[in-house]
Amino acid sequence: MRFSELKEEIKDLNKFAEGWRGIIYKGIWRGERVAVKVAKREEVVRALRKEARILERLKGIENFPQILLEGEDFFLYRFIEGRPYGELRLSFEEKKRVLGEVLRIAYLLDCMGIRRDEFGRIDKNVLVGKEGRVYVLDFERGSLGGKPTNLTQFMQVLLREGFVSLEEVRRLGKEYISQRRKVFEELLRRLK
Repeated sequence: MRFSELKEEIKDLNKFAEGWRGIIYKGIWRGERVAVKVAKREEVVRALRKEARILERLKGIENFPQILLEGEDFFLYRFIEGRPYGELRLSFEEKKRVLGEVLRIAYLLDCMGIRRDEFGRIDKNVLVGKEGRVYVLDFERGSLGGKPTNLTQFMQVLLREGFVSLEEVRRLGKEYISQRRKVFEELLRRLK
């Protein structure tokens, strides 16, 4: 099924956001608020399908979009209500809690063999819901397998936010190759 066929089934369909490869619409499908990510051009369909495969592996884990339907040039998932991390005005304690959650998510993805390739920038694609739950979106540059890099990329955020020094990032990055759990726990302690 193509998005052009699915559109008839979605009520209150509105364009919500637009990226380089895709357009996101939101609406109501079968009584549920949903978002639909649609390939902008035929040449980006493969990247969109790859993202859908990654999200299928993350099904059942609440911190990620939950795919409900996948088509030839789109995937549909439950709409996530939240605000981008970059728009939030957080207290120091709230910031530590949110960054701690993102750290856990980065480590989980590394353990699952999923590379997101954008953990150095979390301003737009990390959402915080009203209840405080943290969501990670946008896996279009991601991949399955390969060297784990999510946590080491995220250390750049911790460096910018002042939770680690440049020397510590270098040391911990090297240690992460052979002692992932130890590095994760050390960083987590800094955010408590």
